[in-house]
Amino acid sequence: MTQSENKISVAVCTYNGERYLEKQLNSILNQTLSVNEIVVCDDCSSDKTIAILNLFKEKFPAIFKIYSNSENLRSNKNFEKAISLCTGDFIFLSDQDDLWKPEKVATIIDVFKSNPSAEGVFSDANFIDENDIEIHQEMSLWQSVCFFDRQNDIPINLYESLLYLGNFLTGATLCIRKEVLPFCIPFETIDSFIHDEWLAYVLSKRNTLFLTKEKLISYRLHSNQQLGVGKIKDARKKIIKNENHNKLILNIIPAIKFNDFKAKSRAYFYQYEKYFYLNEKYENDNYYEISETLKQKHLDAEIEMKKSNLILYLIRKYKDRRKKRRQIHK
Repeated sequence: MTQSENKISVAVCTYNGERYLEKQLNSILNQTLSVNEIVVCDDCSSDKTIAILNLFKEKFPAIFKIYSNSENLRSNKNFEKAISLCTGDFIFLSDQDDLWKPEKVATIIDVFKSNPSAEGVFSDANFIDENDIEIHQEMSLWQSVCFFDRQNDIPINLYESLLYLGNFLTGATLCIRKEVLPFCIPFETIDSFIHDEWLAYVLSKRNTLFLTKEKLISYRLHSNQQLGVGKIKDARKKIIKNENHNKLILNIIPAIKFNDFKAKSRAYFYQYEKYFYLNEKYENDNYYEISETLKQKHLDAEIEMKKSNLILYLIRKYKDRRKKRRQIHK
């Protein structure tokens, strides 16, 4: 293993992770560019997780720092704690049940070196099952969360994509510089806006979020995940059905039919509501401005939807009012 001139930390959050934890930690240790510090925050596990962690600490006392929470913090706050306890120049986020490719750390650090302004770098991933066997080879993690790499010459605007389409970043693929900690912690989150989307928001807004198309982790799909990508069959159907959805929402292709304007209206409203509630909680002027922009985009799409087919529009509005959905907040 090659040693980096910069200190490399890994923030790991665990909770009842005995089944896959040992494999994951070994994959982190067996990097072509070695890590210097692994900070683990355990969230009140009741299985053998702590025992496994203690064995690694006994074997690698200079690398492992183990913290046991006195109360269950859940994912957002536990990652916030783990990241804040890291002392490295670069901080990798890690789940307890994936597998890292041996070249993950080296590849990410190379992206930082090639892009001096980068404060965060994330990657794609492939899928594995409970037995470490690769599954769904036809689809990557990015595709499963509807993050599509453009097949044209228009560069990806990550901030715009985040605001209009929603989160594309899986925290388990992310590495950040230590310099971002003062303005990333504490995390600002709500139920529909968790820690990885918060980090994507902060970094993409600063135009310092970079990516590599390499699949640098094997993302495990199993029955006990706290967070994940959802049902893979549903994701595949969504990809097939909405292959042009992103370009439509981002105005790369024009909206023509009623269903085009309906899709735009729905997408903008979901994002509007998210930032509306963020502003309610944190009273942040930027959240307010974003929510107002998204509200106007939603209303503009509604006007075009009405023009395209008045009867279908009225039926939709009636159903929305009856079910109290997609209602603009006063």
